[in-house]
Amino acid sequence: MVLVICTPSEADVPAVSTVHLRAMDENLLTHAQFPSPEGLQFFHAWLQRNTLEHLRDGDKGVLVAKDGETGEVVSFVKWLVHRPGEEAQQQVEEEVWPEVARKEYLDPYAALTERVRVRAVGEAAAYHHPTYLCTDPRWAGRGAASLLLRKVQELAAADNLPIVLEATMNAVTFYQKMGFEVRDELSMMLPPRGSSEPTEFYEERCMVWTPPKETTAAS
Repeated sequence: MVLVICTPSEADVPAVSTVHLRAMDENLLTHAQFPSPEGLQFFHAWLQRNTLEHLRDGDKGVLVAKDGETGEVVSFVKWLVHRPGEEAQQQVEEEVWPEVARKEYLDPYAALTERVRVRAVGEAAAYHHPTYLCTDPRWAGRGAASLLLRKVQELAAADNLPIVLEATMNAVTFYQKMGFEVRDELSMMLPPRGSSEPTEFYEERCMVWTPPKETTAAS
């Protein structure tokens, strides 16, 4: 089996959303934010728009891993490049969520992750921020995520910037093997699947990768 790493075409965008939902099917946060089939259908469409933004915007990026034989999208990574001051210069519109989404678990999570990134690297830091790295469970353990993350590491190293991300607990060991260190923690109380009462403790880790310093041979 050969994996091909490439920038997706617009025709690949729905497949990227499908991989995302398959990969996050067991994730408590996903189902707290989008608790119904209608909510997940909205999220699938929202993810398509998000992928198109990553294809078109200069401060964002997206790569996919495809089965070299069938062309099927099996994994993807999305990231953005955070640079100090750019947010202040841009007019950012607040997301308007429909009733099928639980705003009470969407906006607070976004604010929480921003706070822990600031604590981890400082408010004035520039960094690459992978927002999603997902693999279709049928393709888990075949190296797709590692290949994709290495590409982002290469890009960050070329810019001499660290990478900052939020890791689900089952992914912490993977990121540690890729050279990331835990810098902070974040947690929320969320409702279990099929409930509206926030009785489940949910946590993630803020992790940082720093590009290796170049060594020069003594002349």
